[in-house]
Amino acid sequence: MTGKRASFLWAALFALLFTGAASAAEKTRVAFIPQLIGIPYFTAMEKGGEKAAQDLGIEFMYVGAPTASASEQVRLFENLIQQKVDAISISVLDAVSLNPVIRRARAAGIAVFTSDSDSADSERQVYVAQAMDKDLGYTLIDRLAAQCGESGQIGIVSGESTATNLNAWIAFMKERLKDKYPKMELVDVRFTSGGSSEDALRQAEELMTRFPAIKGLVAVASTTVPGVVQAVQQADMAGEVAVIGYGSPNTVRPFIKSGVMKESVLWDPWRLGYLTAWAGKRLADGKSFAAENAIPGFDAPVKYFADEKILLLGDPLVIDANNVDTFDF
Repeated sequence: MTGKRASFLWAALFALLFTGAASAAEKTRVAFIPQLIGIPYFTAMEKGGEKAAQDLGIEFMYVGAPTASASEQVRLFENLIQQKVDAISISVLDAVSLNPVIRRARAAGIAVFTSDSDSADSERQVYVAQAMDKDLGYTLIDRLAAQCGESGQIGIVSGESTATNLNAWIAFMKERLKDKYPKMELVDVRFTSGGSSEDALRQAEELMTRFPAIKGLVAVASTTVPGVVQAVQQADMAGEVAVIGYGSPNTVRPFIKSGVMKESVLWDPWRLGYLTAWAGKRLADGKSFAAENAIPGFDAPVKYFADEKILLLGDPLVIDANNVDTFDF
């Protein structure tokens, strides 16, 4: 009797373990490749994706490199293809190098889409956009123009020269300047290696030295914000040279409180990460998007633009002294 009971218990335990392992193996796997890891912005996206994974019963794989490198993105993407994950999303650094690997993933039957940074001419199925590129470029220039009295010289310090999202925003900044602010002059656009803060510091210093009358500096990548701010502080130009950029609240908080920055333009990357995981599951399940999509925990429906294949998180967020302490990312 004891032997039979023991055998039954072992069989039940084996069945339970097997069922659990099978259940885990059957989970939809949605991967996201950020431009780099270890910064507050992409960490917030990771956390949002993990929460979505809990809510949706999927596995969210956050796979990235510590520096912004297109070749590393390609390598990580190819590894995920080999793992036969269900969906791969990526914040594109260089469309030229990534488009072929996106094509190979689609040919292998993997759902592929972009998030945070797009490659519109690739075979991606959807772009999970934080905000419209035009709105991001226009909003930043409008806010900077208000600080500069709509006149004077400004410079831009960006991340990698191949980053499609950064270049799109810069293009719309130039358009806005040309169409609305004829008395403002963009004197130069500088790019940094890997979006490093140290390189941003050097580029900002060079801009202020070459153009001593400069009135504003734009830090396009979140990683370049600290370097640009440091350059202005070291030159003792706080209050004379306005600094604005796309920086997360946790990144810009000390600079806003010290007064060297008045505003930053961004969006909620936690929600962007959540939406990325949600979109990945939907694509992996072979489902389409509605014109308006109800997302768990979101206050308003997320719009889908079928012609451009864009899933839009929402409008740009202006971060200032009044709201910077309400966020934690």
